[in-house]
Amino acid sequence: MEAVKESLRNTIELLSDEEARKILEFAQRLRQKNNAALTLKRLAGIPTFRVPAEGLGVFRTVKPIRGRGIPASQLLAEDRR
Repeated sequence: MEAVKESLRNTIELLSDEEARKILEFAQRLRQKNNAALTLKRLAGIPTFRVPAEGLGVFRTVKPIRGRGIPASQLLAEDRR
């Protein structure tokens, strides 16, 4: 594993600042993704939570219903002003 990390360090030295920034962003996203998976594994061990074995998947698209009156989001925005 150390050889891989050392190779990565050497490669980073050759990158431009812009390329290094992109690699850093990728590494941060990768780490966040792994943290989410770890959190799901921890929750799966607690009987209160039910975590699907295949992961979270994709949420289905829902069609909002049409209500009467002023939308709650608009009322909230006006209330905050």
